[in-house]
Order: sequence, then structure tokens, then C-alpha cells
Amino acid sequence: QIAFMTLTLFPIRLFFAAFMMLLAWPFAFIASMGSDEQEPEKPLSWWRKIVDILLKAIMRMMWLAGGFHWINVKGRQALPAEAAILTVAPHSSYFDAIPVTMTFASIVMKAESKDIPVWGTLIRYIRPVFVSRSDQDSRRKTVEEIKRRALSDGKWPQVL
Repeated sequence: QIAFMTLTLFPIRLFFAAFMMLLAWPFAFIASMGSDEQEPEKPLSWWRKIVDILLKAIMRMMWLAGGFHWINVKGRQALPAEAAILTVAPHSSYFDAIPVTMTFASIVMKAESKDIPVWGTLIRYIRPVFVSRSDQDSRRKTVEEIKRRALSDGKWPQVL
């Protein structure tokens, strides 16, 4: 049964997940055009709200194809006024991407990730704080950027 499902269901799910990611790419590309360091508009424009809703739905379909039929959320996400920084732990697997795609909160990640084809565009869309491994001053700059975003009075999304 495992061999049969591997040969039949797995390729269908993989195709559907890849299709959803490719479907999300043009929306993220158009919405993320411009400078990475440009302050996001507040409140969000109507077209950016529509893109957010579309991308969240597409990403949810991608996780559905990956086998996450229902994701239980206990409690509620803290509002930016209550908590400018959210913490996800233990940060040990690809499952950490689920809350990122459900909330579109900014994340801290290595700068090399923005160059990944397709996925890099989706990463740039959420405007993460990039850490450069080759820059000796990168840790200090990252901490300063996190503080700047956390103290922006809601101009930036929450940092995850």
C-alpha cells in the first residue's frame, strides 16, 4: 500500500504544491517590486490587502497538498500593539514556515535566501530582516533593524 501510494498520490501532491508556489510567485513579485528597505504603507492599500488574502489562500492550499489538512491554532495572535516581536520555537524544521505563511510576519533569515528562484520572491514579499554571514557587523545591524521595526508604532509587520 505504501509503495502504491508513493507512486500515485505523492506525485500528485508534489505537483499541486509546486503549482501553488508557482501561482503565488507573480503576485509576490508584483507586490514586492521596489526597494526592500522602503517603509511599507500604512494602512495597506486595497490592492496589497487583496494580494495578502490571495497569497495566504494559495499558501494554505500548498500546505494542504503537503498533507497538513487542518492546522489547529490555539488562542489568538497578539496584535502588533501588544507584541511587536513574536517568537517561534524550537526552529528546528521546515514546519516553522507554516506560521510565516499564515501570518506574513517579518522574519530574520540569512541574506543568501533571497536569491533562491521562486521561493526568494515569496521571501522578499514579507520583507524579512536579512543577516549577512560575510559581514562582520551583521549581527549588530540585525539587532538595530529588529529594534527599529519593533518600535515603528505598527508601520512594519510583527517580527517573527
